[in-house]
Amino acid sequence: MLSPGTYPQQSDEAQRYLNCTLRNGVVYTGGATPRCVDCVVVRGGRVAWVGAYSDCPDAFRDHETIDLRGRMVVPSFTDSHAHPVEGFQLTCDADLGAADSFEAIAQAVRRCASERPERSWVMAGNVSLEAMGSKLHREALDTLVADRPLMLIGHDVHSGCVNSAALRALGVDAATPDPEGGIYERDAHGQPTGVIHEAALYSMFRHLPQMNPAESVQALRKAQQQAHRFGITGWFEAMAGQRLVDVYASARDAGELKANVSLGLLVSPNLPLGSQIDKLCEWRAAYHGGRLRLHTAKFFIDGVIESHTGALLEPYADVVHSGNAHWTPRQLREAVFTADAEGFDLHFHTIGDRAVRMALDVLAALKSERPGRERRPQLAHVQMIDEADVARFAQVGAIASVQGVWADVSPDLQALYRQRVGNARIARHYVFGDLVRAGTRLSGGSDWPVSTQNPLVAMEHAVRRACAGQPDAPVFLPEQRVNLDVMMQAYTHHAAFSLRFDDQAGYIAPGRPASLAVLSQDLRAVESHRLAQAEVELTLFEGEAVYGGLD
Repeated sequence: MLSPGTYPQQSDEAQRYLNCTLRNGVVYTGGATPRCVDCVVVRGGRVAWVGAYSDCPDAFRDHETIDLRGRMVVPSFTDSHAHPVEGFQLTCDADLGAADSFEAIAQAVRRCASERPERSWVMAGNVSLEAMGSKLHREALDTLVADRPLMLIGHDVHSGCVNSAALRALGVDAATPDPEGGIYERDAHGQPTGVIHEAALYSMFRHLPQMNPAESVQALRKAQQQAHRFGITGWFEAMAGQRLVDVYASARDAGELKANVSLGLLVSPNLPLGSQIDKLCEWRAAYHGGRLRLHTAKFFIDGVIESHTGALLEPYADVVHSGNAHWTPRQLREAVFTADAEGFDLHFHTIGDRAVRMALDVLAALKSERPGRERRPQLAHVQMIDEADVARFAQVGAIASVQGVWADVSPDLQALYRQRVGNARIARHYVFGDLVRAGTRLSGGSDWPVSTQNPLVAMEHAVRRACAGQPDAPVFLPEQRVNLDVMMQAYTHHAAFSLRFDDQAGYIAPGRPASLAVLSQDLRAVESHRLAQAEVELTLFEGEAVYGGLD
């Protein structure tokens, strides 16, 4: 028996649960109409029976019976929006998530540079750029690393800062125009400060040795282990190109991919549309199948509020513009209609209320002009939604891919948002309650590495709208709370449905794969401020133990 918190290393433990009866606990079935029973029977890696143990047929009592001792069994979780592989690549040399001052960041960067002399670029991820204050500048970074390019990547992966050596290596100077969809911040003399946003950041990734194919293979292995530790056996890789397509396909073909994965195939407004859609069709024909799905086109409509790159309906409160959408409405319509005509699902990055409206407008046009097709479009993040647009989600069949952790906006972040958008529009942030009351389906995502991938932490934040584990923590917009049932469905059935995994995941029923997570406690009996303290003790994927174990 393996203790919780370990990975099965021997086949006998990994295979133990292919044929077993789990009883004397709470089995949450998931699905469109979830119920709770006390027993589930697994035979040959599939669910053979689920219900009350007292009603269990004698034919299903001939294999090992495992006493759950009150634990909770749920359909293994699905993450409807994450960046697992690049998340590990961007933090592979230095994860600065705990560094909360320039001094702490400086110490970690110098240590990273010293320990990685072979790297042609020094890189640190998950950096709090705000904590750097006035030191957020290439000249300050030059004091940390002067002989090699240095890149700090912000925790939201929409902004970063580089040193002078990096700018020189890439030929970026005062005469360099901003790339389409990106920004090089400049000083009063027009010189780049080293602060970069959106496409200006992403265009640099290809120069990083940390992003090479070999590192991608290692990152996928780490990503899969992390997902299994949190009870996750399916996810949406939210921005994929050729490198990630190759990595995932190779893992599947080698039998190493033990999860259902859907890839978000990026469509850019800065490249010829026809050739991009042709490439998506080529990838789908060559690689789609089994545990790997390539059926979704991904569109970034805007950036983020913090860097004034989120697209708003009204101007920001502290600058004289309303953000720049990456697409014009006409461009977006053409791209979406073209992808839809080829049978692709649609996934939109939508932070600002104008970005949300643009996505809803084009989906409304699709529904009106091309009725009859079953679509599962997702709007991811939906940080700000104008009140007039809430009901439109259900009307056009849009799924809101929400990051439950973000429902708790800390006082410091609230202050920043008030500075950016003013007091009145704060009330339109992460309006999960309004969406649910209007009949919108929520699918649960993490956007990892931006926030934890642990669904139990996300559930607590969304249910309480307050910091996990702190019963007296301030509540952010209490009217936007949702209940536990909503979030359980969001991270099981609804997330699986949104990715078209509902034939394999999100619902415990006879004949379906036994992809399950066993939790340390019955979440229904846990105080709301203790939800995040529950732990995943066992994760099964198609009956195989991929994490943990039970005594």
